[in-house]
Amino acid sequence: MITGIKSPLASMLSRMSFSSTSADSSRMVKDLTLPAAANSSTQVTFGSQTESIASTYNLSPKKISATATDQASDVIQSLMQNAQENDSINGFSGLGSALLNNLKDNRADFTQAIAGSDLGAYSTRKSAVSLSITTQSGTTVRLSLARQNDGIAVSVKTEGGELTDAEAEAIGELGKAFQSALDGLGGETPKLEIGDLTKFDSTLLKSVDLKTDVRQSDNSTQSLNFYADDTKRYVAYQDLDFSLKLTSDRSTLTGGSLLEQEMALKAYDKQFDQARIDGHGDRNQMDMLKSAFHALNTTQPTTTPTLPDTTVVRVGANAKPQFGGLNDFSLSLTQAEKSINPSRMGEKVSFSYQASQTTSETEESDGSRSLKQTTQNRLSASWYQPLDPSIPLSLGTTKASQNYVYHTLERDEVNSTTMNFDNKGVLASIKNESQLNKLETMKKYVMGVLEDKSETPEKYKRESFMDLLGNK
Repeated sequence: MITGIKSPLASMLSRMSFSSTSADSSRMVKDLTLPAAANSSTQVTFGSQTESIASTYNLSPKKISATATDQASDVIQSLMQNAQENDSINGFSGLGSALLNNLKDNRADFTQAIAGSDLGAYSTRKSAVSLSITTQSGTTVRLSLARQNDGIAVSVKTEGGELTDAEAEAIGELGKAFQSALDGLGGETPKLEIGDLTKFDSTLLKSVDLKTDVRQSDNSTQSLNFYADDTKRYVAYQDLDFSLKLTSDRSTLTGGSLLEQEMALKAYDKQFDQARIDGHGDRNQMDMLKSAFHALNTTQPTTTPTLPDTTVVRVGANAKPQFGGLNDFSLSLTQAEKSINPSRMGEKVSFSYQASQTTSETEESDGSRSLKQTTQNRLSASWYQPLDPSIPLSLGTTKASQNYVYHTLERDEVNSTTMNFDNKGVLASIKNESQLNKLETMKKYVMGVLEDKSETPEKYKRESFMDLLGNK
C-alpha cells in the first residue's frame, strides 16, 4: 500500500486514544468521490511563457553594440565574452553576480552587448535570464541577460527611485545565490539551487523574481520561474523530461517553529520518496522537487531549535490558534509520457504526482471556533516490468520481445484534521477524516499474448473523533 501524505498533527492524533463513541466511525465504503485537490500551483506559468523572457529576447546585440557607450568594466566585458562562448545557462552565472555587485559602486542604468557574426554549431541555441529585485521602499532593479545567434546583450535598469547604499549592498549580497541558481540549472544533471534566493534581507528587500529560458531554435528546452516575497513563494520548472510547480502561501502564517518545520519536511521527504518508489518515478526529478519544497517552505531564521510544547496547537501573534508544521502549499510533478513499446503504442510510461495542504478557520456567533487543515495527494503512474528480472526489457515488434508485465496505478487520498475550540479558547474536540480511492491494474504478456490481467481496488472513508472536555 502506498503511503499518502498526512499532516504532522494527523500523524500524532492517529496514535492517540479516541472516545468509544467514535469506535464505529471508521468504515469501508463502496463508492467514494474525493474533492478536487486545491492545487494552486497549476496557476503558476513556466518561465518560457512570461513577458519578462519575451522582453529579454527582444534585446538585439547587434543594434545595442552599435549604439551603446562603454559603461561596463573590463571584468564585466570579459565575463560577457565568456558567456558568449558558453551556450549553457550557467555561462551567465559569473556575469550576473558581477552585475549585481557592480551596483554597489555604479548604479547608473546601462545596456551593453557584444555582437557575434558566427556562433557555429550553437547558432540555433539561445538563452535568456531576467532577474527583478524590488526593495521595501519601492525601487526595482531589473537585470536582463540574452544570448542569441547574433551575440550577447545585458541590461541593468532601476525604476521607482534610487537605491540607497544599504539596498545596493543587500542586492549585491544575492550575487552568490544568483550564481548558484544558474550553475544548478546548467549542470549535466540539472538542480534547483534556489534556497539562498529566499534568504534575502526582508527589512530592505521586498521580493526576488527570477526567470530563465533555454531554447533550441524556437522551442524551449528548459525554463524556470521563481518568485519570493513576504506573502508567497512559487517555482515552476520545465525541461524535455518533466515539469514541476510548487507554491507556498505565507499569508496565512500557518507554519510552525524551525524545529516543527524540520520535522514536517523530513516527513514529507519520506512520503515523496515513497510515492516515487510506488509509481516507479525518476529519482533525480523527485530530488529536484524535494529541494524546491525545502526552499519554499523553510521560513524561519536559522537558530538553535527548541523543543515545542507537547501540543501542536498554539496561539500565534495574531491571537489565533495555529497548526505546527508548514505553511499551506501545493505542488505537482509530471514526467513526460513515453511510448517505448512499438507493438503497443497505447501503453505509456508515465508518472504524475500532486499534493497540497490548505488551512481554514470558521467562527460561530457564540465565539467558538474551528480550525481545519486538509492534505490531499494524487499519484498516477504506469510502468513496465520484465517477466524475468535478470533479462532487461527489449521491447520491439517481434513476439519474442513481448514478455513483460504492464502496471498502472491511480491513487487519491485526502486527510483532514479539525480542531474545535469553545468560546473561551479551550480546545474542546478534534476530528480526523481520511479518504482513499486506489486502483492498480496489471497485465501480463507472454510472447505477445495476454496471459493474465488483474485489478486491485481499494476504497475507504474513515472518521475519528476525540472529545477533550468530556461533553456528552
